Amino acid sequence: MTRRSRTALKLGVALLAGGLWAAPGGVAQAATWCGTVAPTDRAPQLPAGQSVHAVYAVPSDLPDRSPQIAQQLLDDAERIDVWWRREDPSRTLRFDLFPYPCGAQLDVTMVRVPQSSSSLRPVNGRFESILGAMTAAGLTSRYEKYLVYYDGPTDPLPSGFQVCGQGGQLPGGLGVSMVYLGACEGVPTAPTAAHEILHGLGAVPIGAPHACPDGDTAHVCDTESDIMYPFASGETLDPLVLDAGHDDYYAHPGPWPDVQDSPWLVFLNSQIRLALELTGTGSVQSDIPGLDCSSACSTDWNTGTKLGLTATPAKGQRLLRWTGACSGSGLCAVDLSQAANVGAVFGPATFRLSVARTGRGTVRGARGAIDCGSKCAAAVRSYTATALTATAAKGWRFRSWAGACNGTRPTCALPMTAASAARATFVRRRS
Repeated sequence: MTRRSRTALKLGVALLAGGLWAAPGGVAQAATWCGTVAPTDRAPQLPAGQSVHAVYAVPSDLPDRSPQIAQQLLDDAERIDVWWRREDPSRTLRFDLFPYPCGAQLDVTMVRVPQSSSSLRPVNGRFESILGAMTAAGLTSRYEKYLVYYDGPTDPLPSGFQVCGQGGQLPGGLGVSMVYLGACEGVPTAPTAAHEILHGLGAVPIGAPHACPDGDTAHVCDTESDIMYPFASGETLDPLVLDAGHDDYYAHPGPWPDVQDSPWLVFLNSQIRLALELTGTGSVQSDIPGLDCSSACSTDWNTGTKLGLTATPAKGQRLLRWTGACSGSGLCAVDLSQAANVGAVFGPATFRLSVARTGRGTVRGARGAIDCGSKCAAAVRSYTATALTATAAKGWRFRSWAGACNGTRPTCALPMTAASAARATFVRRRS
């Protein structure tokens, strides 16, 4: 069984690990790709939460093979999911899925890298070039980690080793994991993808007791079967383990960061439901991807997730108030330590207010919208108390209101819960 050493490269302050998987293998694909590749990250996202988003990257001068590569991404995501659940029955990676007409499958974004395939053959600068194309395409969400399959030829290192992938956490928390499809012909990509995704999630953290010597702290060296071991035999995922002994980067007892706590994992045994009700016309979105509803909906989240909900009214509408777990009309903050119900109530943004006069005088109000005399009708903010004030002309006096206002006091307060019309009556003063 031939083994090859992984390489370790640096980009800024981010550690990027990559290497050679030198033996073919795999499992039968479980699903047939039936979606479409898009130039942007699509919503809504299934399931709800921070996710791993799939990207197909290709140089400027090579043909688009997105249907074929999307199938490969889907196959590998399914292999990784099965393997992860085997290693930890309480967790699995949350991949970004999109509800295609044929069903929920990976949401795959295509990125054209502006450089040519020949200029991207050397490993030096390749990661940065692909990352630049992703940034230009808007793939920079702090709520997503990106799994990139680069479809172009690659050159080996001067040492003869090939770099099958690179991945890591970049400044600002962005996690990017790349698999170089042209680097290791006949080698299964799922183990490389799993390895690089773990780098994107923060493995191997500083403080891990079995970090490799000679400065290779991005890997562990306690056993060759660990997915984060710095040498790879080209095995499929089947014989590999997720942190052998659970003492370095996953489900360990130490004080250093633990990937098992990552919000990019679905906590399979600890899900909380958020139920949303909408009244009127509008939609509600969450800051963390997963909730984008224009009608009643329910979403499931990891217990303890903290969400910010934003209401987007339809044209001519506004958010009147939140109900349930939120109140007021600003940002709705929800702590999902237990199941929660939230309601968003939309209504017309304005109602028409009309004013008429009998006799001589003026009526002013509605924050300057009404000045009757000259302007006796206006659209005013709905469900907001609006005051009208009647002022008699010289030799006249105010007598009473009629319509939406009543009484004999010159000031009238209207709640503006509907279109309203008021009349002010002025009469001559007796000499």
